[in-house]
Amino acid sequence: MATFFEASHREYRTFVAVTGDQSILPVIVTENGVLDQFARYMHLNRRMSRSWQDSATFALQLLVEYMETNHDFYDTPRALFTAFSDALYAGTVSDNCDPSGLLWLPRQTDDAAKLIGHVTQFSDWLAVIAEDSKLQLNPWRQATKHEERLNWAAYSHKRDNAFLSHLWRHNPEATQSRVVRSRSMPIERQTPAKAFEEEHFEQLVSEGFRRRARDSRGPTDLRNVLITYLMHFGGLRVSEALSLWCDDVSLEAGEVIVRVYHPEYGLAPDQKSNRTAYLSLQYGLKPRNQLVKAKDPLFLGWKNPLITDPHRRCFEVLFYPHAAGLVFAELWRDYHLKQRVKPEAGKAHPYAFTNQDGQPYSHRMFRKSHKLAIERIGLFYEKMSGTTPHGHRHAYGQRLARDEANPLLIKNAMHHASLKSGMTYTESTTTQMRQELCNLEARMRLQHADDSYDLTKD
Repeated sequence: MATFFEASHREYRTFVAVTGDQSILPVIVTENGVLDQFARYMHLNRRMSRSWQDSATFALQLLVEYMETNHDFYDTPRALFTAFSDALYAGTVSDNCDPSGLLWLPRQTDDAAKLIGHVTQFSDWLAVIAEDSKLQLNPWRQATKHEERLNWAAYSHKRDNAFLSHLWRHNPEATQSRVVRSRSMPIERQTPAKAFEEEHFEQLVSEGFRRRARDSRGPTDLRNVLITYLMHFGGLRVSEALSLWCDDVSLEAGEVIVRVYHPEYGLAPDQKSNRTAYLSLQYGLKPRNQLVKAKDPLFLGWKNPLITDPHRRCFEVLFYPHAAGLVFAELWRDYHLKQRVKPEAGKAHPYAFTNQDGQPYSHRMFRKSHKLAIERIGLFYEKMSGTTPHGHRHAYGQRLARDEANPLLIKNAMHHASLKSGMTYTESTTTQMRQELCNLEARMRLQHADDSYDLTKD
């Protein structure tokens, strides 16, 4: 029985558009070569984030493997896709037996739904471009190649207008998206979000990021402290902090202003071109979100945060509390005067945070440094304790919610596109609800005592 990686594998190929623009995109390669339809689909979605592209590719790889293993057992595409979706949710192993040989384990509901969503979006697109006349000459059970089977699935969708309809319903808030119907469950967070505890912050930046005594650049690694300040007091993600250029921090009217630009379309320092063109012309580089995540350690994701300055294509960091921004400004000045390693000749770049060789600081190296710092001050490094880098962003959001910032302010401060995204910071935890119930009980007792007193007077 062929394994998943033998049946298909992912490669990254360079696509050249008619305009001459080049994009490095994931493709699926099978024993019959590249899946041509999916390659076209990826090119149409070349502006999507790398994480979206990789997730869509993985979903189609799973489908290709399932079709290869089970195609002969199902009379229609719909029957096979029903079984495929069930296999994503429940796995393929039953009573320690798996006739398919896939050995898939059950997936989390959200994960399985995300994969089915990618498959459905691709099928929706393929149904539009499929040529029915060609498909009818090659029935489903006789289809031998992955391309033919995918085309038949799309043909079934187009003919019945009900492909995977047993799994999806239209979302009234977004006509292009769907949500799982049969396997969804009502979920409301009532456990604390994964936030870094405020009481440990000063120790983290002063002791956790302490350099070796013999380092001539000073006792503290200001680079890591600055990145942590941006996350903890500015609400940034790691990738957003690492994407900063030296020119992205300025002093304006006595205020330190930190702007996070779109890595491709943000306004360049020359105030004329976008960052894609500027990087190419000045440094011979590509935006870091266009790099191949699996191959290039300098890759940075981009989560499409809310852009609040349409002209510059950027958003500003809003420090809270305000005093943290003043401390950041002083640390930024000291870092650039004393610790930032300048790039060597021929390796110039505009990025603010550099490694010991003067090259852009990588996501992996910061996470490694942060983990060591966490452990150095005696904390356990884990997501559920809020001690991973993203815990600082949660701390920022919870600080705003605790101080009763209104939802719109939280949305804009955290650069969310929707108010719903900030609800995780304002929903009551079970601890808070227990306290609120105790407060309610105390008020009721007091009211009952007052009522009893009034009756006695009468």
